[in-house]
Amino acid sequence: MNSGTMTEPAEAAILKSADIKRFGLFSKEELEFSQGINVFIGRNGCGKSHLLKLLYTVVKEFGKASGNGSALEAEKLENRLASKLAGVFRPEGDHIGRLVQRKKGRGSAEVGLTFSNGKKCGFTLSTQDRISNAKGVVGSLNEAVFLPSREALALFEGFIAAYEKRELSFDATFYDLCLALSTNQLRGRRDDLLNVLATPFEEEIRGKVSLEGGRFYVKGNDGSIEAHLVSEGWRKLAVLAQLIINGTLTRNGFLFWDEPEANLNPKMVVQLSETLLRLANQGIQIFVASHDYLLTTRLSLASEYPKAIPEEQRCPVKFFGLARRGSDEKGVSVSSGAKLADLQDNPILAEYAALYDYEGGLFEKTQSQK
Repeated sequence: MNSGTMTEPAEAAILKSADIKRFGLFSKEELEFSQGINVFIGRNGCGKSHLLKLLYTVVKEFGKASGNGSALEAEKLENRLASKLAGVFRPEGDHIGRLVQRKKGRGSAEVGLTFSNGKKCGFTLSTQDRISNAKGVVGSLNEAVFLPSREALALFEGFIAAYEKRELSFDATFYDLCLALSTNQLRGRRDDLLNVLATPFEEEIRGKVSLEGGRFYVKGNDGSIEAHLVSEGWRKLAVLAQLIINGTLTRNGFLFWDEPEANLNPKMVVQLSETLLRLANQGIQIFVASHDYLLTTRLSLASEYPKAIPEEQRCPVKFFGLARRGSDEKGVSVSSGAKLADLQDNPILAEYAALYDYEGGLFEKTQSQK
């Protein structure tokens, strides 16, 4: 990865691995992550979004821990984890025990993470809605950002106040994101790394992002335009630009993005893939859940032919294929690899192959009717 000067401490850790037992659909999985881009694919209902939200929650809350190891600190952390899980996953009645994989009798889920500095953290969640055994001092962690599949810039105005009054049914990732977006942009002249990250976004959206009077605008050659009046693709890039230039998204930070390709045309998806590669190249660890053939294939090709792509887009990529187990067994299995071809189950490619076969069948039927 390229070097650069940032104000954040160089020793900030990133996520190395996760050990998940009986959380949601994950019966027992040990996942080793890439320091660059991690892509989760699978059919609907395989737990991709849950995995993103779980990792985000743990990184977010353990990154706030003071690290004194006292019983009081552990209790505070357990309370924060319980509240965050309820806010992020929104189980009925805030019963977070519903996140534990179902089986007869009482049980519990166990979650553990290991970071690049060798530090570990984790917790236990019971079916009785109780968090226990929250422990681990992870050291310095930079900010974690979660981008839901629905972009937040257009709904930003008035969102924070309405959410805090409990007038909205959105989950906590939207609230966290709006708080992050509301942070003032860094003052003074940008350093070189900020320019490397933010300038491509501003060139694409043809302007700079500005927050005025509780509303976002894109200011450029076309004048000052309200964010909700520009295309959704531009709004997604504008969100990233704002998070970079206000110092939220930084080197050794974490970006979790659920279906970034949602509502984008193919050209924007290509630009998005290049954007993700540039961000990871500059030291941001990325976790993405996707159903998109174009996005996942572009990222796979970047992993397969790193020397053939621009230097600023070179970074390690790892794919995780989530697939339901047999009908007599609950949960999902996970395969992984540096390219799509390494996965045991790739529903995206399978459906495109099926489409090709379907077209061939239609052609043959048409020919036989002549």
